Amino acid sequence: MSKPVTQRVDEHTHIPQSKLVLNPPFPDAIKIEITARCNYNCSFCATKKSKRPLGDIDKDFLYRILKEAKSIGVKEIGMFLLGESFLVKDLVDYISFAKKEAAIEYVFITTNGSLCTPERLKGVVDAGLDSLKFSMNAGSKKRYKEIHGVDRFDEVISNIKWLYNYRADNELKHPQITVSSIYMEGQKEELTRFREMLMPFIDEFYFLPLYNQAGHVGGKMFTKIVGNPGRLDNMAPPVPCWALFNAAKISWDGKLTACCFDHDTRFEIADLSEYSLLDAWNHPKFVELRKQHLSNKLSDSLCANCLDL
Repeated sequence: MSKPVTQRVDEHTHIPQSKLVLNPPFPDAIKIEITARCNYNCSFCATKKSKRPLGDIDKDFLYRILKEAKSIGVKEIGMFLLGESFLVKDLVDYISFAKKEAAIEYVFITTNGSLCTPERLKGVVDAGLDSLKFSMNAGSKKRYKEIHGVDRFDEVISNIKWLYNYRADNELKHPQITVSSIYMEGQKEELTRFREMLMPFIDEFYFLPLYNQAGHVGGKMFTKIVGNPGRLDNMAPPVPCWALFNAAKISWDGKLTACCFDHDTRFEIADLSEYSLLDAWNHPKFVELRKQHLSNKLSDSLCANCLDL
């Protein structure tokens, strides 16, 4: 089994001093959004308000990016961003290409788990998926329906247990099985029981803070968390934002975006049909945003709403 998912998260959210520069090295882990579509309507998520067009990634573009990423030293690829990747019928082919043709060391996905039937899970495991994280943001059936808008609590847990047993029965070392949950005030006891119930069937469980998603949801009455500080138990400072220096995110329609929560395209940096990954990473728009974070001059920046300025 490779290093823990929480260690990977912390390594990317806590930026080493060497990367706090205007032109940091291209990150060794990137996320590629293979679809912007989602089958959930979660109360804490801004996807339902999104002004971005919805669609699925072009296969030829994806395969080109995967090979280009490998050529510049990328080791980890997340095949998701704001959508639900199991909605994509070619998901198994995409994972297989990433692992076998592009030779990416570590391929991972975050899912709501609702579409992770045994048949679909077997497909992604056999294709070589290294890590699958289930996003379950409630510790009971009642609260799950309130937050996610659907009644699939038992169904998702069943899928998690099936994956654990399939991995054990076939003596596999992959995928890592992780659950994350948004921590909300008043749910501590329920979520703690939920974590204890799941731990025999997963490798890790960790909490995330309640993000304001670049200012698209809530405000101070919704959450006191600003920015994207990573895991709840090891949060990083919101400024400078780690995502500008140590992460690359590609939307389904081929744009390099600066923000994990780009629900309205304002964080788009460059069109990758016109720029290479390296040129997009060092685009003047990206450099200027990093400069604003390093100098803490953010009141008029793209990030002002996220930081509640």
